[in-house]
Amino acid sequence: MIIWILDSESGIKLLYKSFLKTDADEDIVSGFLSAFHHFSVIEFKQTLDSIEMGGLRWIYIIEPKYNLLFVAADTKNVKTENLMGRLNVIKKAFIEEYHEVLGKWEGNTTIFSPFSNVIEDYYNQWGEVETLTHVADFFDILGVYQQILIMLRNIIEGKMYSKSKISILNRIAKIYNSLKSKEEFKNQEELKNISFSKDSWFNIIDINLIKCDPKLVIKYLNVIIEGIVNTLKEIKGKNLCFKYFSEEKVYAYIFNNMKLLKDLNLDKFLLELFLML
Repeated sequence: MIIWILDSESGIKLLYKSFLKTDADEDIVSGFLSAFHHFSVIEFKQTLDSIEMGGLRWIYIIEPKYNLLFVAADTKNVKTENLMGRLNVIKKAFIEEYHEVLGKWEGNTTIFSPFSNVIEDYYNQWGEVETLTHVADFFDILGVYQQILIMLRNIIEGKMYSKSKISILNRIAKIYNSLKSKEEFKNQEELKNISFSKDSWFNIIDINLIKCDPKLVIKYLNVIIEGIVNTLKEIKGKNLCFKYFSEEKVYAYIFNNMKLLKDLNLDKFLLELFLML
């Protein structure tokens, strides 16, 4: 996240704070932002509050009472409403802190320097909240995978005769061992906490939610679950698998938790895997 606080009339930079690595000259960019704001007001008769430019998402807030222009930029994966909300928090705090000074300000920008620490405090708080949100989402994702794995194990243990069961478990063990041999798997410490044995099945509850790479963990869990389902289809056939999944209430679980699965971006994967037999 990058923040500028500018005098909207003169373009003077009151404060600049960046949490992103950038080679841009902050003073040159400050002048450009002010000029762009004036251009949008003159040409479009209104200020533009959001644009995408230079690989970043930019948010503008004008405060006409004090002739201030607040600008924030961040990567495109940050939602516009989140960036706007954070910039509004900074704007409100800045005006509360300096409203008396702004009424008689004579151009000395050093008086605003301490506010840089306030912005940093806010940024750290937002980072903690994001981390907790991601961890909570990932915890829910692991919960879904754990439930699916339990249901698949119940099918193998409860629906298969000895010969089919041995054949299925041997294939699953082969899939797991193949994944373990990949360099990517070896190099990600938390992937080692995805364990498997023919007797105790899969265990994923020991994965450290903070230390791991969630995308990588999800990638390999998808491969494992897809491998199990495809193994069942190959050995028992699609019609029997449909019967097994219905009896084990796999479909009921998916449909009853559809909102959660959509929020976690798991709905498409599970629907295609279990319904497109």
